[in-house]
Amino acid sequence: MPTDEVVAELKKNQQAYEAVRDQMEKAEFGRIVLLHDGQVVSVYNDLGDAYDIGREKYGLGHFSLHRVGERPFDLGWHSVDLNLNT
Repeated sequence: MPTDEVVAELKKNQQAYEAVRDQMEKAEFGRIVLLHDGQVVSVYNDLGDAYDIGREKYGLGHFSLHRVGERPFDLGWHSVDLNLNT
């Protein structure tokens, strides 16, 4: 997947998360939010589960994960970056 597409996906997902952040922090604090194509897909208790489901359903670089109440992280992006270097 081209890097520009990955960055665009991450930006859409970040904006989507920011739009619901306050609500999520009240109801889902500490859980993992899976986002794809600028929308919240689901919320999980386990980071590994969220990552595996995002990877299987959307593919690397097509999703991002955020732990509610913490700075966002984007494993889909880092995984793609690592794969491009192999």
